[in-house]
Amino acid sequence: MSEVTCDQTRAISDRIIFDGDMNDKGTLFGGKTLSLLDENAGLAAFKYTNAKVVTASYDHMNFWSPITPRDYIRLQSYVTGAAHRAIEVFSKITTYDVATKQPIIAFTSFCTMVTLKEFGEVDFDTIVPETDEEKYLCSGWSERVQERRIAHQNRHEFLNHLEL
Repeated sequence: MSEVTCDQTRAISDRIIFDGDMNDKGTLFGGKTLSLLDENAGLAAFKYTNAKVVTASYDHMNFWSPITPRDYIRLQSYVTGAAHRAIEVFSKITTYDVATKQPIIAFTSFCTMVTLKEFGEVDFDTIVPETDEEKYLCSGWSERVQERRIAHQNRHEFLNHLEL
């Protein structure tokens, strides 16, 4: 098994915000935000494994600051952990005011991508964090995996309480 740095999995996308992307409050529509993130996170997972992946879940999603037409955005995603068929990807959106170029963290999340069953269990390379941010985020991977396991185990109870 070889090593891969978080940076080697990093996917970066800069985007202009258009009026048509806004909700009725004049901020970026949440669905558009998630669509952009899912595409970027999927690319980071693909760069890591070179296998087809699908989105299994999103968690720890936080809208920290509104995104407006005065901003352009940078999406960054990179792998923070992997095991069996699951790959955890951290994503963040940074806004940049068009006039001042001042950056603000607007959104963060973790998502789990899974390789398709046809690839079987994948022997993932070891993720090596280098920056303080990467080290911090990768250090919490085991706890987030445990939280997801508990939620997954409780899914039937949750779904059984929902009305059809």
